[in-house]
Amino acid sequence: MKANMAAHENTFDTPFSSTDSRGKIDWKSFIDVIPAGLELMSTSSIMRQAFELVSNATDARRYASALGDAQATLRDACVPLLILERRREHPMISTSAMTQPQRRGLGQLALQLYFAQLFRSETALIDLWSSRFGIDEAGDATWAPRPMYVQWEPNFLGAVRDVYAGFFEGDNALFRSGLDHLGLGAAGAVLLRHLGDGNQRSVRFSEAGLQQTLRDIVALRSARQPSLHHNFVAFGLYLASLHELLASLDLAFDVRGAYAQAHPTLGSEA
Repeated sequence: MKANMAAHENTFDTPFSSTDSRGKIDWKSFIDVIPAGLELMSTSSIMRQAFELVSNATDARRYASALGDAQATLRDACVPLLILERRREHPMISTSAMTQPQRRGLGQLALQLYFAQLFRSETALIDLWSSRFGIDEAGDATWAPRPMYVQWEPNFLGAVRDVYAGFFEGDNALFRSGLDHLGLGAAGAVLLRHLGDGNQRSVRFSEAGLQQTLRDIVALRSARQPSLHHNFVAFGLYLASLHELLASLDLAFDVRGAYAQAHPTLGSEA
């Protein structure tokens, strides 16, 4: 890693707590979620994105706007997921207590949420950890994210969209172009392996698998190559939390179907 981030263990008053009340964030715990991926980043890039996330979280007006954007995105994509601002006021069945059909349904909704925010918005609430999801007393799927959100830079978001669109729609040139713009041109084979063979209609998720993919990408990159875009920090948290959620549900999910449902063009044709 380019810097030992363990030295940054100061805490700041932010809403990044395990409850809905204000709390403190331990920087080491925050960045250890994706330790392998951070080796691709410079210290300045990591801190730039991290401080942007904290600034966003502590600005109630900006968070209200981001929350409204997320709610509109889910409506437009027809994703029936209820966003809760105050989780304690809504008793929920936790993911560990759900039936298999409930777990399967929630996992599909989480995948649709993941893709909808990437393809239908320029901002994203990135807190997809399993502790934030549940089923309420009416049987509706609920999501109570902490105020962790990012406004993607256009060039980064466009490249991420190209990678996914190229993969799912069979456009290898678009897939490769997206990777090149992200600085991951040499990692095409690794990412194809991670995204999976076949039609991606029955995919199991593993946190260990994601970590291995990140380690493989690190091994392919030369120390002389420039640091990756700072938005990779937020994207890494978004992706890592999705993997944790879906791995905890312990089922296979239709990733291709979720992509098609969430995509603004493909979803309208479904």
